[in-house]
Amino acid sequence: MYNLFIFIKKYNAVILFVLLELMCIIMIVRNLPYHSRKMTNVSNSITGGFYKTTSNWNDYLHLKSENELLAQHNALLQSRLGYEYYENDSLIVDQMFSFLPAHIINNNISDKNNYIIIDKGRVDGLEPDMGVICDNGVVGKVVNVSNHYASVMSMLNSYSIISCRFADNQYVANVVWDSKDYRFGLVKDIPSHLIINKGDTLVTSGFSNSFPADVMVGTIEENEDTENGLFNTAKIKFSTNFSTLRFVYVVKNNYRSEIDSLCITH
Repeated sequence: MYNLFIFIKKYNAVILFVLLELMCIIMIVRNLPYHSRKMTNVSNSITGGFYKTTSNWNDYLHLKSENELLAQHNALLQSRLGYEYYENDSLIVDQMFSFLPAHIINNNISDKNNYIIIDKGRVDGLEPDMGVICDNGVVGKVVNVSNHYASVMSMLNSYSIISCRFADNQYVANVVWDSKDYRFGLVKDIPSHLIINKGDTLVTSGFSNSFPADVMVGTIEENEDTENGLFNTAKIKFSTNFSTLRFVYVVKNNYRSEIDSLCITH
């Protein structure tokens, strides 16, 4: 404390000058519109540069986790390439599904029927009923499309039904949302004779034109009481964290029209 008093006494003139200068600058900025705009621009430039630098450092520090996610997704894409065969000594790849990355611009998880808005639309080739997935699993289906945007019915919707199967025994069931917790849903139509355990994995069945087979849906959390003697119900923990979603992939079935044409009855 004594040293502080010595410092102030020694440089009191300089300190007073600096304080007066600051007061003058504040008064000028507050009372003169031109100078106020200039100061705002300078302030925005400084803060913008600071945030950009901070963001760059944050991105750099998270490169490892981002690279791990990228590697996982690349593996996912490779597994979706369909089948390969040789014709005249040439390798032919028949790709049934293609994937379009999109950025989420609006996401809701608090309503009974929740929707997501993404920044891809009709000009990007999007159509209703296309599946939407993320690095961790199923997200939902496209329901409405404009030129540059699309709305997605997420799994957190009372009208959402996802056809899935148990990864271990291949039994098929349906996943719905009970409108309670964004982390959990319900697995319905489980055969009563099937023994299920906590941690059992469910993936997409592949019976829908919207999703490839084997995309992660979630894991069994617990059995639910049911009055139906033929089928059981279980609580599932979604593999997708809907509260932190930022990027998704829209699934295009390149053979959808051909498959749909076979389902037309006369």
